[in-house]
Amino acid sequence: MKKAIITGATGLVGLSVAKYLSNKGVHVLCLGRKQLSNTEISNKFGSVNIEYLSIKMEDILSLTEEINKIGWIPGKSCVFYNFAWGGHDKLTDGNFQDQFNNAIYCSNAVLSAKNLGCTKFINSGTLEETYAEGFLKDTKKNTPYTSSQTDYTISKLASRDMCKMVSYLEKIDYIHTRLSVPLDSQLKYGGYISSVLTKINDDIPYEKPNNTQLFDIILIEDVSKAFYLIGMKGKNKADYFVGTSQPKTLRQYFEIFEQSKKGIIHKTGYRKSNKLENKIFSIVNLINDTGFELSSNFEEFIKTLNKS
Repeated sequence: MKKAIITGATGLVGLSVAKYLSNKGVHVLCLGRKQLSNTEISNKFGSVNIEYLSIKMEDILSLTEEINKIGWIPGKSCVFYNFAWGGHDKLTDGNFQDQFNNAIYCSNAVLSAKNLGCTKFINSGTLEETYAEGFLKDTKKNTPYTSSQTDYTISKLASRDMCKMVSYLEKIDYIHTRLSVPLDSQLKYGGYISSVLTKINDDIPYEKPNNTQLFDIILIEDVSKAFYLIGMKGKNKADYFVGTSQPKTLRQYFEIFEQSKKGIIHKTGYRKSNKLENKIFSIVNLINDTGFELSSNFEEFIKTLNKS
């Protein structure tokens, strides 16, 4: 991989992956819907190996034409990373049509990647896909799949399957990835988990969550490393979970941090994952195919917060 194209490049994951690839000597073309000045581009990306092109995902089929205008040449070993997804105020909101439009744009991005001569298309999904798909396949359940993110999740599943089909027809390698919770180590980016961790760090009271679902918090630095390795060594038709394989409930994460702040080693007795959940959060395939090694887990990360 000598070059890469990244959609959603101004978001947490896309921006971090772009910078990581650039530091590895990969020339990166970042795509985003925002118009940025040269100063803004330099401040945000800060690398001579990165160029930025403003293009909306609904116009992604015109990418070849737009790239030709700026004279950026993908070459023979260019990898296409797709992190773009849009909502209204957040990624998961809007109605079903709003969400499903994203699936159409993603499948169109596969066509653009093929037209540009890219060797791989790496799509970014969500762990919610896995939960929803497992629920839908369980014929013993008589109730429909319900979630506060139903439209988002179903559209993500549609995006995966549509991209798979287009990549098969167009003969371009397709790799799917799923994330649970990528976390900025500086806690600068918004979001519920970052805000609660900040409150705990600042000794501000917060309402403890009762959600029993398991999450897998992984630092964005490790996410970026994983996507770099997937671009280099990931296999066609693979589906990689990018995480730590150490899932916990949100309440457990927060209590571990609280106890750590008090110098207490966190207690046992938390809900443990079952065999199915261990499989869902497994990074064995990622490790075997790419050689990925985790740099830091949550317990190690909070030690750095305690010192700040």
